[in-house]
Amino acid sequence: MSSVIKLMHRLAVSGAGLLLGCAVPVAWSLDVQSPGAGWAEAYRTGELVIFTKDVEKGRRIVAIAEVEAPPEVIFNVVNDFENYPDFMPYVIESRVLSRNNDSEVVAYNRIAPPFVSERDYPLKFRMTRGTPANSGVFRSEWTARPDAEPEVKGVVRIRLNEGSWVAEPISGGTRTRLTYTLLTNPGGLIPDFVANMSNTVAIPKLFKAVMTRSIEKARAEK
Repeated sequence: MSSVIKLMHRLAVSGAGLLLGCAVPVAWSLDVQSPGAGWAEAYRTGELVIFTKDVEKGRRIVAIAEVEAPPEVIFNVVNDFENYPDFMPYVIESRVLSRNNDSEVVAYNRIAPPFVSERDYPLKFRMTRGTPANSGVFRSEWTARPDAEPEVKGVVRIRLNEGSWVAEPISGGTRTRLTYTLLTNPGGLIPDFVANMSNTVAIPKLFKAVMTRSIEKARAEK
């Protein structure tokens, strides 16, 4: 890795921690343990913890934070597909391809991450709202549907993308323990340092975006 690339990497990593720490101050410190054997702790601040595990198909990620907003507000934010370009990092296009009532959606996203070619991925989402029967836990789970939309010339189609957002109520439902999981393979040729930036830059930026928007929505609803 050249000295210039090393410098860019260091600046990006340090900047991500500053962004997350400054944007959404939180008084609580997370007490989160490893999901199990083979998982590595890739990132930890007082607001966010990220674990990774490389598997045959790609990389698994588990990220956990606590958010100053109710689970339903966060659930509505992460499922606001049409408005992703307004607040989600790197997303330049997002469209709903089909919708089956309020519990099932197929959506298309195109992203422009740094240092690499644009990527896109159609996903099928299944959403579950919190009820007394499930302890008020809201879920949004997805799997890849790579053939749901024609491929775009010059854009790499991500064919493995499975994950979830799980929003669990804490502090009497006024706050949320938010867990993000992902199994993906970004496709194409990606330098190792760029792939690793996903843990220290992209995921923290994603959480910062979701947390900031959720807190804004929660305040507006009061």
